[in-house]
Amino acid sequence: MSLLYPEFLWALLLNIIPIFIHLFNYQKHETIYFSDVTLFKDIEEKTKKRSQLKNILLLLSRILLVSSIVLAFCFPYEKNDKINNYENLKKIGIYLDNSFSMSRLNKNQSLLESAKDDLMKLIDNLPENTEYIFTTNNKLKNKPYSIRKNELKKEIIKTAYSPISLTYSEIIDIQKEQFKGDIINTFWLTDLQKNSFDLSNHKLVKSDQINLLKYSSNDMGNLSIDSVWFQESNRQIKKNETIQVKATNHSNSELEFQIKLNINNGEVLNQSYTKIKPLESKIIEFIFSVDTNGKKIGKLSIISNDLNSIKYDDNYYFSYSINENFKVVNLYEGDNESNSYLKALFSSVEKTKYEEVNFREGYNDYDLNADLIILNELINIDKQLINTITPNKNILILPSTSKNSDYKNLNNFLNIKFSSLKNSKLELDIESVDKNYFKNIFSSFNGNINLPYFNYHYLVSKNPNANYLINFSNGDPFLIKYSESNRDFFYLTSNLNDSVSNFKEHALFVPIMLRIKEKSSSDFIKQYDINHLDRIRIKNEFQQNGDVKIINNLELPTISFFPKVSNSKGNSLIFLENEIEFSGHYYLMKKDSLIDVISVNGTQSESEMNFIKNKEFNQEIINLNIEENIKFWNISEKRYPEIISLKSNNNEYWKYFILLGIVFLILEIIIIKKFT
Repeated sequence: MSLLYPEFLWALLLNIIPIFIHLFNYQKHETIYFSDVTLFKDIEEKTKKRSQLKNILLLLSRILLVSSIVLAFCFPYEKNDKINNYENLKKIGIYLDNSFSMSRLNKNQSLLESAKDDLMKLIDNLPENTEYIFTTNNKLKNKPYSIRKNELKKEIIKTAYSPISLTYSEIIDIQKEQFKGDIINTFWLTDLQKNSFDLSNHKLVKSDQINLLKYSSNDMGNLSIDSVWFQESNRQIKKNETIQVKATNHSNSELEFQIKLNINNGEVLNQSYTKIKPLESKIIEFIFSVDTNGKKIGKLSIISNDLNSIKYDDNYYFSYSINENFKVVNLYEGDNESNSYLKALFSSVEKTKYEEVNFREGYNDYDLNADLIILNELINIDKQLINTITPNKNILILPSTSKNSDYKNLNNFLNIKFSSLKNSKLELDIESVDKNYFKNIFSSFNGNINLPYFNYHYLVSKNPNANYLINFSNGDPFLIKYSESNRDFFYLTSNLNDSVSNFKEHALFVPIMLRIKEKSSSDFIKQYDINHLDRIRIKNEFQQNGDVKIINNLELPTISFFPKVSNSKGNSLIFLENEIEFSGHYYLMKKDSLIDVISVNGTQSESEMNFIKNKEFNQEIINLNIEENIKFWNISEKRYPEIISLKSNNNEYWKYFILLGIVFLILEIIIIKKFT
């Protein structure tokens, strides 16, 4: 027999108390002499012997009572022969899936809580000298060292739901690092959600062993907010804005729900009631306005019935800014006749700053720090210029028609090839205009309208990720938009030179260029996926690490850390290194000044109720030739690893010691009454 908590043995010293009581009862008494005590002497001898027996029996019962209770707290157990397979394993790994999908209920208990209970049984049945390596979806907490049984129990109890989801290949990589080259022997407790099931890049070796416990539930209802965007760009104060919200019903039942919109903690509070059909998405619109410039934090909340079983993805966080000023930089080369038209156009727009930079005279990073940069007929665009203009900036490209033009570097960067220059007079096709992009500009078309002509234009290869906004009359693209990482690249396949076109003098010139300006505004919605939050780019340059910090609340922050910072060309890369583990708003501060807001949400795929079926799983591990590495246990079919299935009643004795304690207590009462 062994003791699980031998540290409680010190309590056996409490037996000193009944011993002291016993000795106190045996203290010497004063002798009193009488003239004749013959009769009393006989009675005294009988009484003395009876009292001695009583005290000895009381002493023994009390000692045994105290000892029984102490041993019960020491949790005595007998080692079971069935765990001998684990006796030689010094380290055992555990992965506990704490993603949102594990919050589903099965028999009034969440899958995560069921997994926690099973883990407690597992570690209780393992030898005392076993060391554990604990892994969850919270990357920051996955330390590369082992812990003991009591520490592990505390970590299991503290484990809460996380918006982070890891693929199974990533889990293997983490545990490989944690085991530091040792053979992996681990238990995985997960629901086998499809978005996590990726073992194609596994690094398992022949001797590695995974016991995979699958948890499942019939409770499959879920509502989620997938994304949010403004219907139009160019935020303004006291202007009605239309924000669009995409919500998805992941269940097989129609759900009725309410969505609340909150801007700046109550500055705007709207709500919308709607129904959504099974397995469908719906766009919900909110119309609102704000009265001040600056940064705005937004929160969308789903309020629904009990059919929406997963609540952790019912909040969606976003942020945006209303900027007072907009800067346009025209980067030109030599004498460019279009400059005067561009200057006249943008200088007349309210709160817009227009600057010109001559490429031949040189430039620095500060010169090109603008919301919109126009590359106006540059003959050569080298890698240095591309590296300067691309981070977090919107670009409008007006290509040069010179025979010496070299756009090889730009073409490679944009993945759109300017194949050749075509000499052919063509007009724009007004019917080809993208109606959504130019909404409220081209509401109707007059067939007799005089359209701008172009004598030259570049032929370009198709890119599936590009939007073709306007075409020529022969179908060739004229205006193309390519978006990447919250920035837009606009490029005309021709330019504004007099020998090329009359576009800059045409009535269409102003609305088209202003719409490009509007769409280039930096007041787009910011929303980050927590699974892709290793680094973010900020339009500020910080001097060094420690210059800025990130907090989760402006008044009483509970999370605060100093991220690593890398500066480049007027921008800063903020390296978060898995420091953010929960959805919400995070504030980038420089001293007491708010620099930016980082709005973080869980991974969209985590809301999908798609899970790997048993047959699919078995077939996949066969295809990957790792069926010897993974033992599959379907918990819904009451299939548990033997180490968890052991019945503790057969080898735990604390209950018996409690019963013995009760017996000795009753015995003490009987002794007292019997000898009275």
